Amino acid sequence: METKTDVARDTALRILKEVNHDGKYANISLKRHLRRARLPDRDAAFVTQLVYGTLERQITIDWILNKFCSLKRANSWAINILRMGCYQIMYMDRVPDFAVCDESVKLCKKYCNKALAGFVNGVLRNIVRHKDDISFPSKEDDPVLNLSLTYSYPVWLVKKWVDDYGIAVAEAMVMPAVSDGDYVTIRVNRNRITKDELKERFMQQGIQCADGLYIKDEALRLRSAGDIENNLLYAEGLFTVQGESSMLVVRVLDPQKGELIIDACSAPGGKATHMAELMGNQGRILAWDVHPQRVELIKLNAERLGATIVEPQQQDAREFQACLEGQADRVLIDAPCSGWGVIYKKPDIKNSIKREDLDELYELQDQIISTCSRYVKPGGVLVYSTCTMNVDENQRVVEKFLERNPHFILDDFTYLLPEGLKDSVIRPGMIQLIPSRDGIDGFFIARLKRMR
Repeated sequence: METKTDVARDTALRILKEVNHDGKYANISLKRHLRRARLPDRDAAFVTQLVYGTLERQITIDWILNKFCSLKRANSWAINILRMGCYQIMYMDRVPDFAVCDESVKLCKKYCNKALAGFVNGVLRNIVRHKDDISFPSKEDDPVLNLSLTYSYPVWLVKKWVDDYGIAVAEAMVMPAVSDGDYVTIRVNRNRITKDELKERFMQQGIQCADGLYIKDEALRLRSAGDIENNLLYAEGLFTVQGESSMLVVRVLDPQKGELIIDACSAPGGKATHMAELMGNQGRILAWDVHPQRVELIKLNAERLGATIVEPQQQDAREFQACLEGQADRVLIDAPCSGWGVIYKKPDIKNSIKREDLDELYELQDQIISTCSRYVKPGGVLVYSTCTMNVDENQRVVEKFLERNPHFILDDFTYLLPEGLKDSVIRPGMIQLIPSRDGIDGFFIARLKRMR
């Protein structure tokens, strides 16, 4: 007879297994399982908390677990049962410890075997007995390890941030983003509806709306919105899901009507469709991606939003197109990156990143900016952006490019920034956004101008 398990915990466990051991993305796996399970709202919220909470604290959880057992000896199901159980014991006061242990044993009997169930039970009950004695090294004795365990980030990444930015900025980078609750940020498609009209329609659906922090004429923050991409207003093309940092990239590019613009790494098309809106659908936007299925995604979003000047094209941004040399008024490179600026809402990133993968990423970014800069006409603008907080992917990529290309200069865009973000400018022509400080995704944006 199959062991009967708690449906919410069972669902959360399968998601964690997919993310940690099968390479799935947490947000996609969570959405798929919740749609399939059709759980009541309360249970769906519990699953979401278990998944994101465990992933958010996983590095610290593994450190705690390794004090009580060797994770290397456990199979993938048992490891994730232990992680999820440890998270509930250490970080969820409302869940009784005995219930955590009992439900973890049931999960282990279902997905592993009785022998491992005894092992899991023993480890978790040992943690329950000793949880008040668990402490981290102090900030004075080992500041890097303290930050790593307090905020659950890889030690090597914390050390890199301390080395690159100093301890104060590094701590701001690992701190949780300032937020008063879960929300999703959208951009109003003002070619089809005004912001106030859209707010009214959301309110009629019982969805709470508030203006964005900085881009108040276009951005809305929604709460209690459910699966927003299933909303009829989304299907009507009245808005798209897009963070304010992403919108700010387009504001810094400052596209004008009638221009030829190349969006070199465009999928899923949020920035390209934003440009089209600001240009009043007058001009041309070449929207590239190397993968055909992502090009199709750009096409679908452009059609849904009525962005008629967006031309989705399959194109590797590293491969030079001689017919476009010196033709573009503006080029946007939203480069592939480590994604460290959105870890606070995609915690699986910090559990999967590997230091040894970074050099290949730096080389890719360098190739893309070197190739795509050749499309900018004299007097034109190049914007390079990432959603990360890594000087090697940001400032250093741009600085190395400028050393090789003296006909480009940094172009001060402070006049295009909302007042509340001007203090985040690193130097004229560069800005680094930090979630805990700025309240939006961690993005780097640089604007360059071609002089000749």
